[in-house]
Amino acid sequence: MNNTWHFLREFESKELVKQYIKKKYQYTITTEKALEISSAFKQGRSYFESSLNSDISVKPLLQYYGVVALSRGLILILNKTARENTIKPSHGLKICNWSTIVKTKKLENIKVKTSSGTFRELIEATKNISYFRGKSNYINWQSEFDIEEKDFELSLKELSYSFPDLKKSIESWLGLSIPSTMIESLSCENNKVKIGIRDITFITEIFPGDLYPNLRVKDDDYQKIVSYESNNWPNISQKWESSFKINGDPYLQPPFTGNIFLNDIGKMFATTFIFGTISRYYPTTWMNVTNGIENDKILPFAINYMDFIQEKYPNIILDFIDAPYDT
Repeated sequence: MNNTWHFLREFESKELVKQYIKKKYQYTITTEKALEISSAFKQGRSYFESSLNSDISVKPLLQYYGVVALSRGLILILNKTARENTIKPSHGLKICNWSTIVKTKKLENIKVKTSSGTFRELIEATKNISYFRGKSNYINWQSEFDIEEKDFELSLKELSYSFPDLKKSIESWLGLSIPSTMIESLSCENNKVKIGIRDITFITEIFPGDLYPNLRVKDDDYQKIVSYESNNWPNISQKWESSFKINGDPYLQPPFTGNIFLNDIGKMFATTFIFGTISRYYPTTWMNVTNGIENDKILPFAINYMDFIQEKYPNIILDFIDAPYDT
């Protein structure tokens, strides 16, 4: 377990939770709500600890339960009126095309559909914000996307594009170059966005014309400057470790189908849900993958993803806890 848990353990104390809320948000919560928050964090840590040494047959499910527990704790912190009994017990996601997947054997085409539940409450509580480390080991900027009011669908393939740390294993699994590129520079003034990138191979996918009209590309020394006039941010994901190991780099990907934008914590939640659901409700499929019987080309990515989530989901929870609060 990484050092993030040394800090998250403070949220297993009801008194420290009350102290944190009072100091950061300038209001007092009841002891009962503080206990609800501390219970969620304790349970989340227990699930993550259990998943560390668990058999791969149940590891995705334990990780997902850990993700749900930490997410509920974060919702209780960020939503002043939320209580344990008001957060919906439903996950807020459902695999909607499993019968097709059984026939085609293409796990990358798994789709989840959103509904009322923890997933949507998490996106709303976090305001669909992502925090980024640009050439840095600490957060130095953020982006905020609109929250989609209607239910929408996400595919595992598109979700996988959102994890640039795992690019090599994703490309081996899918057998293609994923449409993603690193941000070298970024500025925004008077709705004019300028983004520096080196690779423009996937520029039309990353910046679809209906969202980014009058897109311009200009040479600038070692990079290309992509500019447009709009209040639409592109779809950005965090690469947590660069060649300098502890420094991060933001990456661009295409919007999700339907021009959907989702913050990083939402992408992690949805992807972990997919693997947890396969493990729990379709164990034969999961055993076939893990035993090398069928579809095992996804296995290296799945294992690397689980290692990634084991470390980074607690980290992203801490990002929201530490984020500045504008009163």
